[in-house]
Amino acid sequence: MESEIGVGKRYPSVPDEELLSRIAQDMRSLYADVIKQPLPREIAGALSRIDREQSRAVGQAQRLGT
Repeated sequence: MESEIGVGKRYPSVPDEELLSRIAQDMRSLYADVIKQPLPREIAGALSRIDREQSRAVGQAQRLGT
């Protein structure tokens, strides 16, 4: 089977396994670059507030014996 991309252009088909492998490799590369970026200040602040609230809730539950 051949894929048709664009107008009048034909490209040879690629086996599904190879295509999925290429997509996975591209996604790993993309997300590896994203993960290396620092968190924006607003997101880092929000995560810190969530951590504090969770710690506070755990501490209260432990004091109440639940």
